[in-house]
Amino acid sequence: MTRSPYRFYLLTLLLLLVSGAIIVCAFVLIVDPYGVYGIVRRDHFNAVKPGLTRYQSQIKQEHVLRLRPQFIILGNSRAEIGFDPRASAFAALGAGYNLAIPGTGLATSASQFAQLRQAGVMPRTVIVGMEFIDFLNPAVAPAVRQAPAAAAPAHGRASWRFDALFSLASIKDAVHTLRIQHDGEAATMSADGFNPLLDYGAHARLDGYHKMFAQRARESAANLGRKSTRGLATEDFQLLRTFLLAMASTQADIKLVIYPYHAQMLAMFEAAGLWPLFEEWKGQLVLAIGEVRARYPDAHISLTDFSGYGAYNCEPIPAANERSKATRWYWEAGHFKKALGDIVLRRVMSPQETAPDDWQFGMPLDDGSLEANRARIAQERSSCAAAQPGLFARQLLAEQHGHGGGRR
Repeated sequence: MTRSPYRFYLLTLLLLLVSGAIIVCAFVLIVDPYGVYGIVRRDHFNAVKPGLTRYQSQIKQEHVLRLRPQFIILGNSRAEIGFDPRASAFAALGAGYNLAIPGTGLATSASQFAQLRQAGVMPRTVIVGMEFIDFLNPAVAPAVRQAPAAAAPAHGRASWRFDALFSLASIKDAVHTLRIQHDGEAATMSADGFNPLLDYGAHARLDGYHKMFAQRARESAANLGRKSTRGLATEDFQLLRTFLLAMASTQADIKLVIYPYHAQMLAMFEAAGLWPLFEEWKGQLVLAIGEVRARYPDAHISLTDFSGYGAYNCEPIPAANERSKATRWYWEAGHFKKALGDIVLRRVMSPQETAPDDWQFGMPLDDGSLEANRARIAQERSSCAAAQPGLFARQLLAEQHGHGGGRR
């Protein structure tokens, strides 16, 4: 019996396919664009990792489970961009990791912590960025209220691992990793989860900060315009209590941080009619902490408010004709820079070590300080409005609310 010639061709084709798959997997394994394998790490080859555009939660969770850090940072893009785990404020704590995921809310943070706890990872310190906008109801209630999205589990699901190793997207990311090793303006992520936002530097250089602030203001105003002014989301406070109880049960040092929103953002809160809810939200946070302390009297929970119109928050926005002028503290009203984040973290970790000229930046909140905090912000607003009346101009705010939206 003669052998079919097709058998040889099929075997050859199969061998080529298997060889190609092995080469692809080996390429992704060695370049390691997501930092999950660690087989090779070499400067000028693959040491610089690109920013995550897929499987963000799973990959960051994988990093944490391997690192087993002493402290973690949770929150949205404001935390990912502003809070560097290598800041001097953390020098005495050991290894840390920034688990913050852009575009996510408290449910993701709670889920991330639950997964770490289940895996036996118990950080001694947890910094949580508190986002006011996440606690707002939509102006038009959806037909069916959707449950908040939680972080996807890092273990127990092989699909993302396979796709991260063997897919066209992974090959592209591996090639991109090789390309950015000498690109000082590429979007990257550090080994401890921090996003230095180097790509924003390129935008600032090309477009100027005025345009960046204006674009973010239009997007934020459109987002705020879709929020209700009639009350806060009660289910989000229930989630917060559950989250705080889970952290308190591990005896972690819990540090809740109200982000240092730029004055332009706070002016938009006012224009959208959300300021009374902003004040109420802070009071509700204090109440939630009190309820958790009633169950865990020895719990270490702090809440620090960095919002306001102080010298940092009221940083001048460069004019349209000042394209070469840079800001020091903010990329735009939605995101503060690492320089300000380092000051926030220093204040949170060592509240007694504050400079005389910024001692009110970052006020600890409790039942006894809420009124003083309101007075502080009112006083700061008067000073900021006198120095920069354009931030509070009705016409400007109306123009910002009149443009189309985007994602926060």
